[in-house]
Amino acid sequence: MQIDWWTLGLQTVNFLIVIWLLSRFLYRPIRRIIQEREAADKAASDAAKDQLEEAQAVRRTYEDKTAQLAAERQEREADFHKSLEAERDKRLEAARKEAAQLLTDARAKIEEDKHQALQSLKQQIEALATDLARVALRGPCTVPETLAQVQAHLDGLAQGDLDTLKVDLQAKDAAMTVVMAHGLSDEEKAAWNACLSKYFGADVAVVFTEKAEILGGAELHFPHAVLRFSVADRLKRAAQSLEV
Repeated sequence: MQIDWWTLGLQTVNFLIVIWLLSRFLYRPIRRIIQEREAADKAASDAAKDQLEEAQAVRRTYEDKTAQLAAERQEREADFHKSLEAERDKRLEAARKEAAQLLTDARAKIEEDKHQALQSLKQQIEALATDLARVALRGPCTVPETLAQVQAHLDGLAQGDLDTLKVDLQAKDAAMTVVMAHGLSDEEKAAWNACLSKYFGADVAVVFTEKAEILGGAELHFPHAVLRFSVADRLKRAAQSLEV
């Protein structure tokens, strides 16, 4: 086999030229691009790592803050519940004291009302006993005392009520009936007429009648009203007071 050294040399030169051209125009740009991409990837990886570490730090900070806020909230809730319980206990104690005071006041008021009622009832019983004794003895002061009661009652009437009684007596054939437990003398009738004319006019018609059931005192019967000053009525009211 014969080797053509010129051909071999030319082919070698051509191969080296191709290698140089490939290295110059292909391999170097590719290596540069690869290096640039590797550098960019490394930079991106480092940036991502830094961002990840920063995110983890932010997360840890957030978790710490969240835990701190939760602890503070629990502490505030505990303090709030304690304050609520303290306020509730305070109000319950105040309500208990107020209820106890109200109960004490109510008992005192009941005792006072009871005492006053008993005193009033005692006075009524004493007055009734006196009236009954006078009725039994027919004492001479029965009519004047009854007139005094009638005058006191009429003096205490409101003007409107007194005018109503006057109008009631102005009807045709209207008359006032004075009911007594026993008959009256002419002098006693005159005293009654003088007393009644003072309030209802001198021309008021007065009729006197007897009714033993009233026991004592008197009743004034108008056409549409009755004023009672009798012992029987006072006994009835005293009995009603005892029932209450």
